Amino acid sequence: MKRWFPDPTEITAERAAAEKLRQLPATPRVVALCSGAGGVGTTSVGTGISATLGTLWPDRVAYAGFAAAPQLSGVFTTPDPVWTDGFDPAVVEQLTARFAVVILDIGAQADPTARALLKTADRLLVVTDATGRGRQRALARTDEVGPTIRDTVVVGRGPEGPGVLGVPHDRALQQLDDGLLDRVRPATRRAFLTIAAWCL
Repeated sequence: MKRWFPDPTEITAERAAAEKLRQLPATPRVVALCSGAGGVGTTSVGTGISATLGTLWPDRVAYAGFAAAPQLSGVFTTPDPVWTDGFDPAVVEQLTARFAVVILDIGAQADPTARALLKTADRLLVVTDATGRGRQRALARTDEVGPTIRDTVVVGRGPEGPGVLGVPHDRALQQLDDGLLDRVRPATRRAFLTIAAWCL
């Protein structure tokens, strides 16, 4: 049955997220997204939260990944992949010197460079799909990082319990570009807003 009005708990959660996003953190925040399998939605989530933060805080957000990032309004995206086997950790320091929030899309990479990047993060998001593909592998990898704040994002269904954030299945996520937030469903926008607030 179709709902014509949002659930009151969704409204409360959206207001709480919006309130948290009214002010950027006092010190730069580095958020790393990783997964234990390719194709589960890590880049979709990274793009969605970057676009959300870039809309609220233009030119205060940076996004970098192993692949070329989509161009997003209000978000600095690295023109080429920032890291290779010859990764220089100073790159993350340079980004945090210029931006309030830095999103690192590590994906399913598990090499020494990826592990070094995970250790630079203040927040870790483990991304998986509705089947949980690769989740345990990614959690084991992030356990090595230490006491960084960590949560799981499940793409394809809503949140289930503490420590789990949800992004609904949305066909608009197949095309990652500057118009993403205009195309996704309201529930997907709310999910990105909630995750963006968690990042801060």
